[in-house]
Amino acid sequence: MLQVLEERAAMRAQEPSGLSIEKAREVPDLAQAARAISNVKGLPAPTTEIARAEQVFGTGAEGPLSVKLFRTPLARDTPAILYFAGGTWPTTMLDSYEESARQLAQRTGWVVVLMATRRPPEARFPAAHEDALSLYQWARAHLREWGADPTRVALAGEGPGANLALSTAIAARDRARAGSTIAVPDHLLLITPLAGTDLSGASMSENRRAQPLTRATVDWAQDLYAPDDLAKPRLDLRRADMAGMPPTTIILAEIDPLRSQGEALASQLAAAGVPTEARLFPGTTYDFFGLGTVVPEAAAAEDYAAARLRTAFARSELPVLQGPVRRARSAGQRSNR
Repeated sequence: MLQVLEERAAMRAQEPSGLSIEKAREVPDLAQAARAISNVKGLPAPTTEIARAEQVFGTGAEGPLSVKLFRTPLARDTPAILYFAGGTWPTTMLDSYEESARQLAQRTGWVVVLMATRRPPEARFPAAHEDALSLYQWARAHLREWGADPTRVALAGEGPGANLALSTAIAARDRARAGSTIAVPDHLLLITPLAGTDLSGASMSENRRAQPLTRATVDWAQDLYAPDDLAKPRLDLRRADMAGMPPTTIILAEIDPLRSQGEALASQLAAAGVPTEARLFPGTTYDFFGLGTVVPEAAAAEDYAAARLRTAFARSELPVLQGPVRRARSAGQRSNR
């Protein structure tokens, strides 16, 4: 993990909150840094090979949006993972989260649909949330032709993508209650979730200068997306009703300003009677998921996520897990606080 962070620093990654939006979108991310490590050593860039990977166009709230599909050769009537890319509200990009999707496709053998919404400042709240719901409905309608079972769907995301996944599940639940035919997902996989809009909290203070996500970056991103709507329950999920949500898996990074939000979300879901398990991976930072070819803790998180998803579709019901967040074992924990 530390090696990836050091390589990103060597690539002269800057704090995006002090840059123009064009320059902020060019700041190197951890996926680029991981690939650069191999380039420096003259080795092939690490990637997870999937036999079928293709780009299509999904239906957003106001027009087509780019989507990427990942399928193994044996994908026939498998469950599907609909996956919202992470990053920050203004900087999220499909390419940066391809490896996360590839890792899950390879580990499960399922169809993975990687999606990204419109971004601020070009499209402000609730544009991303409306796109997410539209993409979710569009993807479910096409799963059969992609070799997936539309009755077995996990909805996933990283960072703001996890916010979109959960808020989309809530919207689906509310519409189903009102008589709509939209289906609630069968499982939620929320990775380092952006669950609230409050800039206080233990981890926000503790990791305020941690890379690659600082408190200043979180503040900047929220202000660009929803400067006047931070209290809306669609965005600040602490204010949302969690009753009726599907079983949920939450993955947390230790060196992450969003960690406390994820821990609070796990408790909020469990209190609402939702079968929930959260696991914290020591020595990791925000955006670590998907780095499994380079970072052992990331590989452990990817294995854990795949195992939880397989279990979710192997059992009709998961037990409600209460109590403290479980810490994964890690050899040689390093921190960049």
